[in-house]
Amino acid sequence: MASQWPRGRSEYRTILILDIEGYGDSARSDAIRAWLRGQLRQVVRAALAGAGIGEVRYTAHSTGDGLLVTIDPSVGKPRILGAVLDNLATGLREQNRLAGPAENLRLRAVLHAADLLIDPDGPLGEQVNLAFELLDAEELRILLKAASGPLIVCVTDAVYRQVIVQRHEGLDPSAFEAVWLECKRTCELGWVRAPGEAGVVARGEAALAILQNERTG
Repeated sequence: MASQWPRGRSEYRTILILDIEGYGDSARSDAIRAWLRGQLRQVVRAALAGAGIGEVRYTAHSTGDGLLVTIDPSVGKPRILGAVLDNLATGLREQNRLAGPAENLRLRAVLHAADLLIDPDGPLGEQVNLAFELLDAEELRILLKAASGPLIVCVTDAVYRQVIVQRHEGLDPSAFEAVWLECKRTCELGWVRAPGEAGVVARGEAALAILQNERTG
């Protein structure tokens, strides 16, 4: 039976998933949502290009209210964790500088890396599902609201321990804060960073405590 299933090809990729905050808010018309999706593609493309990552080294698939970006493993994770995310935050601030509330573009992001299946419709696999579950965690939504900037990034524990803790290419573990994320199927430890600011977990602590109390009781 398994021989009848579409096989795809197995490839290792860095996974960067981004989601637009409040995409479905009633204050946003369909025209604004379409514009936001276009702006998201532009700022992501510019952030990658600014770090020397051309379009042949990644793919970007729309998720409706965000993007699923898979990046060739020849691009080191430190470049993504550093230059790309910093460029992305800068691009978002610039885009938001003259934007009204409905056009304000703020993002949650998850960064992971794993072996995926790639078929004609794009990447898939258990680890892609995990990254989407982390992205959807209420804790990340709370932390983005607590952030003064336009971007909150969650790095999976595996990437944190393999790359950040080892200080690859000068990465600083103290720039990332630990947070437990309760997902649909599991509870996972993530490491968050809001580029350009520190202490975002502490600022969201009260709201996170309320969330925990509601869950326990």
